[in-house]
Amino acid sequence: MSNKPVKPGDLQSLWQSMPTPQISLSADEIRARALAFDRKVRHRNRTEYVAAAVVVAAFTWFATWPKPATPLWPIANLMIVAGTLLVAWNLHRIARAAAPPTGASAGSLIDFQRAQYVRQRDALNSVWLWYIAPIVPGMILWYGAIWTTRPSHLPEVGWTIVVMLAVSLTITVFAGIAILNRIVARRLQRMIDDLDSYKE
Repeated sequence: MSNKPVKPGDLQSLWQSMPTPQISLSADEIRARALAFDRKVRHRNRTEYVAAAVVVAAFTWFATWPKPATPLWPIANLMIVAGTLLVAWNLHRIARAAAPPTGASAGSLIDFQRAQYVRQRDALNSVWLWYIAPIVPGMILWYGAIWTTRPSHLPEVGWTIVVMLAVSLTITVFAGIAILNRIVARRLQRMIDDLDSYKE
């Protein structure tokens, strides 16, 4: 055996010349993954629809409160209701679930599932636009209405601090939603890359 050192270029050539193991998935395996993803998306969407229904019911009720004697109060609540309904519609339009086709080949199923991953990834990356933004105008008016209806026994400075803390909490929640969705979108991108490796 020779003790001659191996040059870095020779190591790279040797590594590149090694055969790459081919990993393949059967149509049944791809369909099982697609069905599992479809169930997960459907469960998420059902949860969102239920939450939207609760929000619509709650803020519709808030809009009827006689206590906040300002025209801004019912308008703000109804704007939140309208924004929530728009969010639910956007969820159905942009991020709805889709079951894999029956009897399709492995290649067709990979193309189908890749398209589903891409659609959900893009929806999650733009969640700030179609999920958060429709709620923001109503929330701004809502907090404005609350701030203008300060209880007489509370000082103005203290009431302003309370309202601003609530606003800060809302902004933090919205930012957290956007960040978490971006994290999941990156995971979907890795799943897309995995599917692309199977096709290659």
